Amino acid sequence: MAYRKILAALTAALMLAGCGSKTAETASSGETSETASAQTETASAEPEKLPETDEEWHRAMIDKSLTSFGNVSKMQEKLKAAQNGEKLNISYLGGSITEGMTVAPSRPELCWANLTYEHIRDTFGTGENVTYNNAGIAGTPSKLGIVRLDRDVLSTDPDICFVEFAVNDGGENDFRMAYESIIRTLIEHDVAVVLVFAVTEEGHSCQEYMQAQGEYYGLPMISYRDALQFMFDNGKMTWQDFSDDQSHPNEAGHALVAEMINNYFDKVMEQTPEGYTYPTEPLTELRNYGTVMYDNTNISPENMGSWYEGSETAHFTDGWTRPYDAEDNEPIVFKFRGKFVYMLYHEVATKTRGKVHIKITADGELYDETDFDPVAPNGWGNCQVTLIALNPVMTDYEIEISMAEGSENLPFNILGWGVTEE
Repeated sequence: MAYRKILAALTAALMLAGCGSKTAETASSGETSETASAQTETASAEPEKLPETDEEWHRAMIDKSLTSFGNVSKMQEKLKAAQNGEKLNISYLGGSITEGMTVAPSRPELCWANLTYEHIRDTFGTGENVTYNNAGIAGTPSKLGIVRLDRDVLSTDPDICFVEFAVNDGGENDFRMAYESIIRTLIEHDVAVVLVFAVTEEGHSCQEYMQAQGEYYGLPMISYRDALQFMFDNGKMTWQDFSDDQSHPNEAGHALVAEMINNYFDKVMEQTPEGYTYPTEPLTELRNYGTVMYDNTNISPENMGSWYEGSETAHFTDGWTRPYDAEDNEPIVFKFRGKFVYMLYHEVATKTRGKVHIKITADGELYDETDFDPVAPNGWGNCQVTLIALNPVMTDYEIEISMAEGSENLPFNILGWGVTEE
């Protein structure tokens, strides 16, 4: 590995080491006598009275889902504008839960995104002034969400955007940074952001750090994790009432999530608005902030080599493909200027795709030369993203990609690039 890559890696490591420190400091400083007093009062308080009728249980579940109204000023501004006939574009950014898997293939109108859009349209719209953009794509974590944010959401000039990544993300810093990058980017584009917290049957959810970020930025938050857990704990529902697999709402589940979100919109105009101060300092290092997506619609390789334009992965058809029957193994060559470079690729679980050899120079010096394997146990033909180059300053990169030794007769799909340009 070249000296400059070692230096860049060390710099990035130091950046990552600082991630989440503000949250940790806040948690530590919060252990005051006031906290102890509050705990004493809670302990002495009478147990919460549980609902009695089915209708009361259902109402309690819906109430449990409303984690926070957040600062309502921006949302009220957007909704009042819609009531006055101005345009209101509602976007949804997330994974397969947002896309509507289990209902979308045959009945897309039944997914929670469309159901909430229709409720907002009918409640606050004046006709055709409220529009809908579902940018949910199966398999998307926030690390891919920030790459395609401009292409799939900002390009539609959104006024409201729902963000749902709680089950596709992990707890590592790269997810936290990407998630906060999405939040900050949307706010800076004058978008009213709503966070939605999902959960899997096994209980996986990244709600804790996502909720901490939501509180920091004063955002509305709806948690169907909390609502479902309340019902599960009291024996009033099972996971199978909500989902037919391990993670996706069924038709009834989508309707339930929509009801939780609509509950927020039914009440938000009644809340007292307050002045809003945008936090100047982020909670994380925002490594992904300012990432721009490139594909064959907005960039051309320096050399096509043995590759051709086009790819067949759903929602990512403007990439580059190295076919089975290529006569030689000439590299495809790209040039970028930025800090970090992410490669989007077609991930599979079986060896139907081959390894590629990646050679990278940075400002004319060798940065890295390595083989990359698109095969992973959880791959299913989805778009995946990997970081292949990182420097703390703007850098001129040249990237050559050819098939690795032993994979000359196998294909590979580059679905796009993400380049951090700020």
